[in-house]
Amino acid sequence: MTLTELNRSFAMKPAVHFVRSAGSDGDPHDLVGRVKSKQALDEMGADCFEKSVIYKDTAYDVIEGFIGEPLPP
Repeated sequence: MTLTELNRSFAMKPAVHFVRSAGSDGDPHDLVGRVKSKQALDEMGADCFEKSVIYKDTAYDVIEGFIGEPLPP
């Protein structure tokens, strides 16, 4: 994807936005409000299923989308 206003190109990668912790434990991993790529989730050992992510016994509600990684100019 190219943003002509910025004269920059980005590689789009699948990602999720952490909306809330689904359990009563709060957010012990400080993920709510953050965006993580699917690759980062795999590296963390998180399990993704539809609109949820489970990381170290904590369930999170997420919104799926994309994140742009800047390409060299």
